[in-house]
Amino acid sequence: MAGTQELVVLLADDGTPTGTAPKATVHDIDTPLHLAFSCFLHNDAGEVLMTRRALSKRTWPGVWTNSFCGHPGPEEPFAAAIERRARQELGCAVTDITEVLPDFRYRAVDASGVVENEICPVFTARLVGEVRPSADEVAEFAWIDPDDLGRALAAAPFAFSPWLAEEWAQLSGE
Repeated sequence: MAGTQELVVLLADDGTPTGTAPKATVHDIDTPLHLAFSCFLHNDAGEVLMTRRALSKRTWPGVWTNSFCGHPGPEEPFAAAIERRARQELGCAVTDITEVLPDFRYRAVDASGVVENEICPVFTARLVGEVRPSADEVAEFAWIDPDDLGRALAAAPFAFSPWLAEEWAQLSGE
């Protein structure tokens, strides 16, 4: 996408697409509802990849979150967007993409006042190869046991992105 402007799909309250907007202009104190996705990567040991957002990120810098997130472009299938973002953000390929929370939706306000307002289906996938994260996206990463993630979220929810906490609660039934 170098040299092109990344667009996000704007949505009506019922999830119907209403147009597009440049990603760079969408996230502010009055963020319109738009389409996104979250993905949890798993390895052969059954661990989940957690990433810590780069300190340069505009929203929730330095917090731990799911493996990666992104926005599908207009007419871009989720699987293609997930494969694209895995390459861009984590420098890896993925396989076995599975939708696990098709109706996930959230709104959260960062300490700076910037709002996330997304219909954001959640997926799982399996890692192919090694993780080589982009420093602009990821400060660090760790593979953890899913049970340990649940305990960490309960002990220190402030250290994690709000969407991760909500997604994990729905996925784990807590």
